[in-house]
Amino acid sequence: MDVRSLALTELLPPLYPVRTHADDDKMRELVRSIATKGLLHPLVVTPEDGSYRILAGHRRLIAVRGLGWQDVPCHIMDLDGRKAEDITVEENLVREDVNDLDLGYFLKHICDREGLTQRQVAERYGHSGAWANRYIRLTKLDDDTQMAVQEGVLEGRAALELQRIDNQDLREAYTREAIVREQSVTQVRQVADAYQRNKQAIDQGIAVMQTVQQEQAVDPNPLCCFGCGTEATQRPGGMYWLCGGCTRAIAEAAQREAAAEP
Repeated sequence: MDVRSLALTELLPPLYPVRTHADDDKMRELVRSIATKGLLHPLVVTPEDGSYRILAGHRRLIAVRGLGWQDVPCHIMDLDGRKAEDITVEENLVREDVNDLDLGYFLKHICDREGLTQRQVAERYGHSGAWANRYIRLTKLDDDTQMAVQEGVLEGRAALELQRIDNQDLREAYTREAIVREQSVTQVRQVADAYQRNKQAIDQGIAVMQTVQQEQAVDPNPLCCFGCGTEATQRPGGMYWLCGGCTRAIAEAAQREAAAEP
């Protein structure tokens, strides 16, 4: 194994960054570990135009730079582009606990760049096409939901379950509720199932409310919950609104139904 101490100025960032969002708490923990125990695992690099491209250990590099190190131990490997990419992905998937959305964008990037199907990309990393599809679907979510997944306040699988709710305003209300109540994927799935079972009635209620409000467009009456009639203290936007109480009631009803099923 060719392990040498290289100057930080000789190192280039990864060509295939899977991680785009760093967890501050985990980074502080890594800095403390290196400060007290030293660097237990050298960075993995490959020569490139007189410098060295990082294949694994980008977060460790950020940590030692923050500690004021001038050089760092590196395992030097002479690899082609494909093998270098595989090492970078392995580092992020196995060692670094990569964010679901980051992984989705990375897999989409590989599909687009190499003209591969989702199944082909997934098989490259030992998974099924459904595995790749689940992560890539996250890249098609609205910006607010992507941010929630990126920040870790909403699980990626929960975000995908919420996409089964066709109505945008209701979906946004349920998304806020899932985040505030820190609901599990199972709980969110139960809410989505309840919506699907009652979708026709809900859509009809919304259509009636839209018609009434269009007819009373000049009426200065405040916006009210279409479930219980509670007046909104602030206008949340849209032609109709579901208050927090009704949102919770539907979610709790879904959970009771699920618990009662054999």
